[in-house]
Formats: sequence, structure tokens, C-alpha cells
Amino acid sequence: MMDAAVRTLPPEGITATQSFSWVMREVFIAALERWPYFSTFTIRRTPQLPGQTDTIPILGVYILDETMTPDGDANAGEVRFIHACRLGIQAIIKNNDPPGSEQKLDEIFWTIMNVLWRDQYIMNMLDTTNPHLAGQRNPDNTRVEGISRGVRRHKWGATGAANETPLAELQYDVTFTYRSNWPPDITDDLLLIHLETAFPVGGDTASVQQVVVEYNFTPATKQED
Repeated sequence: MMDAAVRTLPPEGITATQSFSWVMREVFIAALERWPYFSTFTIRRTPQLPGQTDTIPILGVYILDETMTPDGDANAGEVRFIHACRLGIQAIIKNNDPPGSEQKLDEIFWTIMNVLWRDQYIMNMLDTTNPHLAGQRNPDNTRVEGISRGVRRHKWGATGAANETPLAELQYDVTFTYRSNWPPDITDDLLLIHLETAFPVGGDTASVQQVVVEYNFTPATKQED
């Protein structure tokens, strides 16, 4: 049963300064945090700092890399990309029973799959507004087209001064795709066209009346009534 509490998401308009990949990573984290199953997990966004035993269990969602390929012909029209963003989802638990550890990691993996990919609002291609969360939606209605790849791994190890803490780790690499387009930012508007004739070319232009025309596109100011 999903907790009805609304987790804090980035504000609307955030995509003016942050990438769609970063925004969707935050959306995925918020969805996992809402689920009671992960209420005892320490949430991490980067693997920069090593995990300590007192922060376990750990759930991390990291941006690993992002590939951008042309959307259509690369040399035709404005710049357009198909993005393939690779997320690394990591779960670390303490357990000294190897079979039990594996079962727990599999349970975590299956919970992540159900929470994220079955969400009819996060994965909606048209409107991500969730009426069950006070109308919350993916910031700026950011959407993904699909999940193009996923890889799961299990790892075992130990930590602590004497390697006395047995650990089990789930590594789930998942790639989601979306598109972006980058039309030119034109700031030098065409406001004036100046035309002059010079006929006959190479001859005596004084013998033919010349024409000078200017087209002024300066916006007219609104007159007060």
C-alpha cells in the first residue's frame, strides 16, 4: 500500500536550469521514498562518500552516464537529440546469511520494478499529473519514452575495521530514453531591408532612373485611447 504523503519534488520551471535526466532521477527517488518498504533506507544521490555501517540499509540512485544521438538526420534542421540516460540504482543491506541476502536483494529489486515501471502517472507519455498526490506531477510534465535497457548484479562483501560486517549489494543499471530539441536562439531580429537598383550593371546608371526602397519592420507602439 502506497503512503499518501507527498514528497518534495523540484519546482515547476526547474528544467530551465536542470536537465530532464536530473529531474527524472528526482522523480524516481521521490516515488521510491513514498513506498513504506524503503522508509528505513538511507537515500543517496551520489556514491561520492563511502557508506558507513550505521547508514545501512542504503538506497542510492545515481546518474552514471548519458548518450545523445541525433533525432533524425544530424545535418538537417535544428539540433535534436535522442537521450539514453543510464541510472545506477544501488541497494546495500547487512546480512550474514548468503541465501537470505540473495532473497532480500531479489525482493528489493522486484519492489523497485513494481514501484517505478508500474506507475501509470510517472510513465505516462501525455500527462503525468497524479490526482492521488494532490495533483502532483513530474516537474514541467517531464516525460520519458521508455526503458531501453536494464542490467542487474548481486555483490557480496564485508566492511568495518575487522571486516566483521557482512554486506550484500544490489546493482541495477537502467537506461531510460527521451527526446529534446534545441531551436536556435535568434536575438538579431530582421527589422530593416534596404534595396537599391544599379542598372545597367557596368554602364551609365545615370541614364536610368534608380529605385531605392526600404522595408521597416520596427514594431509599432500601441497608441493610447
